[in-house]
Amino acid sequence: MTQTMNGNKNTGNSQKSRKPGQRQQDRLQRQARRRRRQRIWLSSIVSVAIITLAVVGVIEYQNYTSAQQAKQTASAHAAATRTASLHATATAAAMNACLSKLNLPPTATAGPAKPPTVSGTPVTLADGLQYIDLQVGCGPAAKSGNGVSVEYTGWLQSSGKKFDSSYDRSGNPLSLQLGQGQVIKGFDEGLVGMQQGGMRRLIIPAALAYGSAGSPPTIPPNSVLIFDVQMTQVKQ
Repeated sequence: MTQTMNGNKNTGNSQKSRKPGQRQQDRLQRQARRRRRQRIWLSSIVSVAIITLAVVGVIEYQNYTSAQQAKQTASAHAAATRTASLHATATAAAMNACLSKLNLPPTATAGPAKPPTVSGTPVTLADGLQYIDLQVGCGPAAKSGNGVSVEYTGWLQSSGKKFDSSYDRSGNPLSLQLGQGQVIKGFDEGLVGMQQGGMRRLIIPAALAYGSAGSPPTIPPNSVLIFDVQMTQVKQ
């Protein structure tokens, strides 16, 4: 009897503890949580997609910019090359036109035995070197550091005796680089300022030539030297 009554009391309390609509509310809450999770995932996916697209866009823009810069550089280089080519052609044409007007002697098979008579007042430099320009050439003037090629004949001033000539060696020009001490100082210095096709007489004191020692057996001590030089090429 007591057990039955107690059992009925427990059943009644259990029914009272469950609120009306509680199951429906739990279901709605679960659905709301599910929708929040879905929105979070969707937002994350959208954010990742936006970031990816932004990165791809930046990379594509950089690639496009680099390609445009390379194209502009190539165009500028091509234009510069065309300009340089046109300039070189014009320069070569002007050089040839200038050289055609010069009185260039034919290549001799031997240097003159005696120095030819020349006119003009020598230019005297501070160190005693003298020169007379017999013909002004064309193009850029030779300067220290340039490579040059010259035809020449040299004589002793005291006797007029020839001691050397490039023409005596089948007309092979002498090639040298100015300012490098490859020849006597007076000869090296005397070529500065000459242009292609130009001809110059050099009068070189012994101090700028072979000095008191000379160059036996052809050049005695303390000899003043005379050179007639023709500039065949100036290499810039």
